Formats: sequence, C-alpha cells, structure tokens
Amino acid sequence: DANAQQVLETTDLLLELKVPTEEIIQLFLETSHHILQENIDQVGSPPEDQDILEFIDTTAYPFLGSVSLTIDTFKRAFKEHPNVTTEQSVLDEQLSEFAYNHFSLYFGHIQERFAVEARQPDNAMLVRGLDRFYRRIQPVHELLPTASLERIACEIVTDTIRSRIQFYSETLNAHFTETLGDVKQALLVSKPAQFEGQESLAEITSTLKASLVGKLKLVLVNVKEFVNPDVTFSTKSYFRGPFCVHDVRQSLVMPYLESVINTTTSLPDNVPPTLLLVTARLCLDFETTTISFLAQLVSDMFPTDKSALPEQLSPTVQELNTLAHNTVSKILTRYVHVKGVSVSQMIHTSVKTRDWLSAVEPRNVRAAMKRVVEELTELDTQIGGLFEEGVVKATNSDSSRRALSHGGRASSKYKYTPSDTESSLLNKLFSDQVEIFGEIQFTKLSILTGVIKIGLKAFLESVRLRTFGKFGLQQIQVDVYYLREYLWRFVEEERLLNFLLEEVVSSAIDRCVDPVTMDPSVIMLLTEPS
Repeated sequence: DANAQQVLETTDLLLELKVPTEEIIQLFLETSHHILQENIDQVGSPPEDQDILEFIDTTAYPFLGSVSLTIDTFKRAFKEHPNVTTEQSVLDEQLSEFAYNHFSLYFGHIQERFAVEARQPDNAMLVRGLDRFYRRIQPVHELLPTASLERIACEIVTDTIRSRIQFYSETLNAHFTETLGDVKQALLVSKPAQFEGQESLAEITSTLKASLVGKLKLVLVNVKEFVNPDVTFSTKSYFRGPFCVHDVRQSLVMPYLESVINTTTSLPDNVPPTLLLVTARLCLDFETTTISFLAQLVSDMFPTDKSALPEQLSPTVQELNTLAHNTVSKILTRYVHVKGVSVSQMIHTSVKTRDWLSAVEPRNVRAAMKRVVEELTELDTQIGGLFEEGVVKATNSDSSRRALSHGGRASSKYKYTPSDTESSLLNKLFSDQVEIFGEIQFTKLSILTGVIKIGLKAFLESVRLRTFGKFGLQQIQVDVYYLREYLWRFVEEERLLNFLLEEVVSSAIDRCVDPVTMDPSVIMLLTEPS
C-alpha cells in the first residue's frame, strides 16, 4: 500500500509537470512488469515438495496480489485523475492488454501444475486446489471484467477436470485388464486372492462383475466431489451441465462400458475356452441389467436439467445393450467353434489312425467315443452354470430316440437296393436344411447343439474318407449307438442328432466292402455300462 501511495504521488507530480500521459503510463507499466515477472517466475519454479494447496497459497498467490494492486493503482492514477485527458476506453484497453499478457504466462504455469496434479491419487486435494484457485481469481476479475479472467479460470478448471476424467478412464480400463488377467489365471491354475475358494464359473463371473461395478462406483464417488455444494465453480450452470452429461456420462461411464464389451470380443486365441463363457455371461448381464443400472446411477448422482441435454447422446443405453447382445453372440459363436474343433479333432484322429478294413469284431465302445461324451458332459456342467437350459424342440414321437437308437433295421444284413431311393431323397432334403454353423442362442442346449453338430459333421467327413470291412462297419454302429444314447439330452432337437448319426452309419455302409450290420440287441449289450 505504501508503494502504491508513492506511485500515486509520483504520477500526480508528473502530471502537474505536464509530462505526457502516455509516457507516464508506459513508465508505470514497465515498473509493474518487473514486479509481476518476478512473481510469475516463482510460479514457474515452485519448491519440489509443495502440495497443490501450498502452491496456490504461497507460490501462486503473490502474483494475484501484485496484479490486483497494479490494476487498482492504475485506475486511481489514470482513470480517476482529473488531469488525464486520455479516453477511458483507451485506458481500459491498455490495462486489459497489460493484464492479459501477464495472466497468459501465469495461467500457463498454473495449467502445467494442475496437469501434473490431475494424475495424482489424492482427488480431494485436487478439488480443493481447483476451488481455491478459482476463488482467488474472482476479486481480480471484479477489478478488471474486460480481461475475461473468470472465463479463462473456468477453462483451466474444466481442462483439468477433463484430464482427471481421462486419468480415471485409464484407471478403469487398467483395472479391467488386470481383473480379466486374474480371471484367466483362476481358470487355469492358481487363483488370485479375490477368486480364492471359488470353483464354479458362475461364482467367478459374479466376482468379476462385482469388481468392475465396484471400481466404477468408487470412481464416481470421487468424481462427485467436483460438484459438491461447497465447491465454488460447481454451482455455475456453464460448468455443471456439461460436466454431468459430457464429462461423466459420455466421456467416462459409457465409453468404459463400451470398452469392456469391445475388449471381450478381441481376446487372444490362446485364452481358455471357459474365459469365453465367463465374458459372454458378463456381456449378457450387461445387456439385461448392468448398463441400465449404471446409467440410472449416474443420472441420480449427477442430476442435471433435462432441457439442457442434447437431443441425442451417443452411445445411448440402447446402443450399448445392442452392442452387448451382439458381442454375446460373437463370443458364443467363437466358443462353439473352438470346442467344436476340439471334439472334431478327437473324433477325426480316432477314425484316421484305425485300420477299419482289418478291424476285429467289436467288443465294446471305443475309448475315443467315451472321451467325447465325457468332454460334452463337462461342457454341459460348465455352460449350465452360466446359461439357461433352453427349449427342446418337440419330436414326432416320444419313442423316436429309442426306435432310432436300435438301428432302425429289421435285418442284420443290409444291402443297398432301389427301395432306398425314397429314403435317401428325404434325408437329402433334411440335410439341406441342417446348418452346421448356425446362429447360437444364449442357452445351454443351443451352445451344446452347436458343438455337437460340428463334431458329428467331422465324424461324417472322416468316415467318408475311409474304407471299412464288416467289423469296421459294426464298430461304427456301436459307437454311433453309444453317442446317441448319451448325446440326446444335450441337443435342442433330437431329430437333428438322429439324422447326423444315421448319416455316419449310412456313409460307413457306403464305404464298406462287406456291409453286414450288427443286430441291434447285440449293440445294446456292447454299449451297456459295465
């Protein structure tokens, strides 16, 4: 104040001596510049151990004090002095330009510090720092409204918060990647701490979803601190609306959910197939409940005037639900392909490595067929823990399985005759309607049916590449009967299973040099459990 009074007296004296006003103003601004530049340099090189509050209070504040004093002194010395004839608008422009030039440097250093602070773990400290900075700018803005200092300060606050939102977005995605890695580990060998003691896929999926939702809720609680009533800028309409809608909902929550869904469709080829089931179930839960729940949670935690909302927000809840639905379909299709190929390889290897032409009379079911049934039984348990049973399509007769399972032939010798033409044509018509790689519904029976269709198609193609003797053909009959007896409970449509298995037998007969079939009663005895 003493310096300001001295400046006023000196200015008054110079004006009385008829020194040109422009020269006095130039001298005043040059003197003020040196003082303000020292303050700005201090802001640009603060002590390393200062937290953000100390930085605002002790390092950044002196500049605001100096510039406020400069503005006030300028007004009193020139704008309110009776001997100054320069137009007020010219004086305002000179003062605003001077202040703006120095504030540009000052704000640059402030932004650099807040950019660092936006990536620190202490969110409450960042909120208090931004609030204190914004408060300190207000008195200066009132002294010089033409410099738009409040607008620039709000932009700094907004940019910092958006950097914080980006930081939280990266944190959420990193957490999802880490948690997904833990799930993979839990499905393979040892279980990480959060999955300890969990055996079923349903438990693992539930823990995965709870972890993702819990982490997002924690982030939202932290983000909500920016709109607490005691935070100065939170009450500004030009801040609150865009923050709640664009920053939180459209830049944080919805993109995160979209990222989780998209990540599940791009898992590497070496992931365990059970991870595909877990992520498919996760996305199905997202579609049915999670996305809508989280969108409503955001609306409740960050309410805003609906009239201020844009007409179209993207992605919308419906768009994310559609994305999740399509993703489930893609994942399950991939799963069916993976497991179908696995079963196919088991069957193909068992057919390829056997000498069917010189085979001995069958005495039991081949071990490969038992392994196929064991594999499908295990899949039934895994899939059944995550997905609904599904609907079995009705057949013409309840006894269709039993009738077809016994071979469907009255004679123990089967020779091709012209009377087979009608049956072959009917089978051909049905075969044309069988989609091996058809659409997978989100049910256990649909998924298993998809796997079984691929496996039996491989069985059929493998048989068509081999030549069979009488006993080789009969071994195929035994294997097919065994598969039919166990697999019917795993498929949506038993007629489809019967058709594919009959095709295998028919193809074996086609490729047999002595097509004598085994009596159905003998087949039953050979396939009965020991």
